[in-house]
Amino acid sequence: MTTNVEEDPCSTGKRESGAHDSVQKHQRTPVRKVRIGDDWHGSRVDRFLKAEHPTIPLSAWQKLMRKGRIRVNGGRVRGNVRLQKGDEVRIPPLTIETDGAESKSGAKVPRQWIRRMEQRILFQDEHVCIVGKPPGIVVHGGSGQPWGIIDLIRELPVFKTSKNLNPELCHRLDRDTSGCLVFGLNRQATRSLTEAFRMGQVRKRYLALVRGVPTPSRGVIDQPLVKGKVRGGERMVVVENGGDAARTRYRLVRRFHDAALVEMFPETGRTHQIRVHGRWLGHPLAQDRKYGDREFNNRMKSLKLKRLFLHAEKVSFRHPITGDVIDVHAPLEQDLHSVVKRLADGAGEDASEQESRRKKRRERRR
Repeated sequence: MTTNVEEDPCSTGKRESGAHDSVQKHQRTPVRKVRIGDDWHGSRVDRFLKAEHPTIPLSAWQKLMRKGRIRVNGGRVRGNVRLQKGDEVRIPPLTIETDGAESKSGAKVPRQWIRRMEQRILFQDEHVCIVGKPPGIVVHGGSGQPWGIIDLIRELPVFKTSKNLNPELCHRLDRDTSGCLVFGLNRQATRSLTEAFRMGQVRKRYLALVRGVPTPSRGVIDQPLVKGKVRGGERMVVVENGGDAARTRYRLVRRFHDAALVEMFPETGRTHQIRVHGRWLGHPLAQDRKYGDREFNNRMKSLKLKRLFLHAEKVSFRHPITGDVIDVHAPLEQDLHSVVKRLADGAGEDASEQESRRKKRRERRR
């Protein structure tokens, strides 16, 4: 199914008719004004809109918001604004076009990915779903990406055929980050889990490969972050006084020749937090093309590391309905596991370094 959003009648833009229109089936919706109740209090505007019309892609809603077509209490609004009970949301006229292949997500997801994703469900009940996100997939489609992880999850048979299970993201992972990703399956669970992430009530553990070996072997990085700073013509997140509070604990797990495997525990959820804090510490992450070290990245590339070495290994939180502790672990992806093995085998060291390491190992065994 394909979906288009019709221009607001107050616009000067006109929709052209043609041969394609004769094939498509159109469903037009009138202007709607929705009063927010208890069920959507505290939820993001974009999540509310997506739930109102699940087949309309998020990128279309974002475009409408940028143009000022979506209004909350008469004013323009961004997708990350949180709704309050009593707010009035104006939704403009929409034209939904169907081609007879309607899907719950409205996105065309390759079937092979649907089969793979079914094997990556780590936990699921009627309220919560946790999956092992593969690397290389964005959470939301748009900006050149026809589909995202949310579309993929909605296409899984267990959710596609259900009227009661409606997956919604409760947090985000970067495109190249793999590991635990949490979804709410109804409004109450999604709202509760999203708030738990926002308030730092979800314990998260990441595994990262960094340049060098951190000293001391464990510590806390408590440095504020600012988004949108331009460095070298590129927008970046930077450590800067007056920024948003950001705190990350770390612990050395394993040391190698010129790299280390480190557990990272972000206590806040700022954009690129682990990556920027790693750089501030002097130990940027492997294959981080935005905040990393070019020479170290090239060495990791020679070990066949093709993406950012950052894996969301574990999440732990209270179940939003039962209150039980949910503790889920995502196994390390094979590509990252292979790099760790090569490092452990001394890959990239010259002959003298390998002999020195073997000598130290023999001395420890005595």
